[in-house]
Amino acid sequence: MGNSDSVLSQEDIAYLTAHTDLGQEEIKSYFAKFKRTGDPRKARLNVEEFCSILGGCYPQTEQELVRDIFRVYDVDNNGTVEFQEFLMIIYVMSDGTKEDKLKHIFRIFDCDGNGSITLEELTKIVVHLYNLFSDKDKLMVGTPEKLSQDIMKEMDKNNDTIVSVEELMSAFFRQEPLTTLLVHKIMQKAATAQATILKA
Repeated sequence: MGNSDSVLSQEDIAYLTAHTDLGQEEIKSYFAKFKRTGDPRKARLNVEEFCSILGGCYPQTEQELVRDIFRVYDVDNNGTVEFQEFLMIIYVMSDGTKEDKLKHIFRIFDCDGNGSITLEELTKIVVHLYNLFSDKDKLMVGTPEKLSQDIMKEMDKNNDTIVSVEELMSAFFRQEPLTTLLVHKIMQKAATAQATILKA
């Protein structure tokens, strides 16, 4: 980003204003808050810093979920979240289309980054999210393993045992109940993550 990670260049500001509909002052304010979250000499967070910052929001049992959410923000998969990536995801998750939001949520499920979700990957995420379900919801959906199998059935319409981003979107737009429930849980946690990082 720009010439130095600790400085927001005019080029960066121009790019972000053009791509987010945010004003210059709003971007500068977000940048100042983002820099305060980690090492102030740089404007990026590695996975450990990201997990440390969000540790207050999540019980210890959810640390793996925090790592899953990190993948949404680390768009270029380089192991760090730069300010530009972070701000673009905030914009997409708050003002983007449903399709854009679902594409980023798909990245949480696609643990190995190969462009598809297996039952194993889905189960891993469901296990991480399961404690967010109310007791009533847990009775309705059963165990994390059963829930994962049922969600896979909702999404995998061509029965090839993997789910594409298009299948995830299609299940969500068909308002499949379990897929919708899971997507909403993830969106709640992603919103908590960005609010925690940007708190003054």
